[in-house]
Amino acid sequence: MSRLLLSAFAIVLAVTGARAQDACLTGDSTLGDQRAMATLRANTESVCPCDTATSRGNWRRCAKTLLKSSLADGTLRAECDKPEKVIIKTASCGTSRAPCGRVQPEGTTPISCRVKNPNGCTDKTKYAQTACTEQDFCSDVIDYTAGTCSDVRVRGPFQAGVRTITMTKKSVVNPTEDRVLDVVVWYPTTPGAGPIDGATQAVLNAPLDDSGGPYPVLLFSHGSCGYPLQSIFLTPLIASRGYIVIAPPHPGNTLFEFPNCGTPAVQVASAQERPQDVIFALDQMLAANADSGSDFFGALDPSRIGMSGHSFGGFTTYFVANLDPRIKMAIPMAPAAPGNNAALHVPSLLMLGNIDSVISLPTARQAFTNSDTPKWKVEIEHAGHFAFSNFCFPSADCMPPTTLTQDEAHLQVLRWVIPFVEWKLKGDETFAAFFQSPPPGVQFDAQP
Repeated sequence: MSRLLLSAFAIVLAVTGARAQDACLTGDSTLGDQRAMATLRANTESVCPCDTATSRGNWRRCAKTLLKSSLADGTLRAECDKPEKVIIKTASCGTSRAPCGRVQPEGTTPISCRVKNPNGCTDKTKYAQTACTEQDFCSDVIDYTAGTCSDVRVRGPFQAGVRTITMTKKSVVNPTEDRVLDVVVWYPTTPGAGPIDGATQAVLNAPLDDSGGPYPVLLFSHGSCGYPLQSIFLTPLIASRGYIVIAPPHPGNTLFEFPNCGTPAVQVASAQERPQDVIFALDQMLAANADSGSDFFGALDPSRIGMSGHSFGGFTTYFVANLDPRIKMAIPMAPAAPGNNAALHVPSLLMLGNIDSVISLPTARQAFTNSDTPKWKVEIEHAGHFAFSNFCFPSADCMPPTTLTQDEAHLQVLRWVIPFVEWKLKGDETFAAFFQSPPPGVQFDAQP
């Protein structure tokens, strides 16, 4: 064997050895560990169903047998043995007890959980405790509720309704021309209402449930060559938590005009049209809010309006947030930030995929640096540009298993966007806990 081959072989061995010694859920091993642990969890729920466990001891023995098997066949690294045993130990399967989430912002471990009698899971002087009776695993309480028991993966207390409202405005680029906007609006409707339309993940033209109103408003701007329904893993879920979500299209720059939607001339024109599309849609909905004859009469809270968008919609987010003083918070997602001087002056959450090859990550990061506090930045590891959309276009940005699958990416997006909206738009301070202790798989920058 040549010296060159021997050297290459030594490098491979060194890298492999280094990865093998990563602590569980750290370094280069994070994604592989997450997937192996998710597979083990699915197998455990299949073979050892929590809801039919006759005793805690029996369930633990069953779960540990599967754990040993995963370690033996190499599907789970030895470094994850102890963390998995903790997951088993802190599950409530086979007992009447429940995971008790604890939030202690000033503590060494801000978010924690233990299984105990629900009656004893109450607030103390130095920390808040909540009995998460809908959960079986403390690991879920920590990862997806941050100790609060509000699970970002599930719909809120309402069902989501949806309707398309046609609005007509004058073009900014050509003032003599009309722009017809078929604006998609998600809103709270009666819990359990149905059927749910697959294209919108909501109940078409359902009656508004005004019992929790007036509701905060979140504006959403789609990406270039996208359309208002591009992120239905997110928008109807937000509505189900008691929000009005307003998503206008940007004519000329939608999926339905492909491929011309992506030409330089269209991009330049859309950059001028987009902010006014959003502001006009908001104006019209607030007019309906003040109209006693409208289905949306009194449903919107004009004092709680947020702006969000993906890609070119993230670009739009910067402009709308700076042009319209009614905007109180902003969430640009994988934004095409408008230059190195771009900045936000309202509370903001910048969401990025750290392997995004479509936008300029340095420019987006610079916009974060320029922005006023309070601000937060989350970069999802192994996620690209399409993590924030329902669509996955085969590319370096979306090539599972090298990159996150859409389901994996969407869980990460929900983990941050949902609590930020609840905290900074609805004003529920409980959700600040989600920003106390970031889970593995993200690069996190908090400047409160």
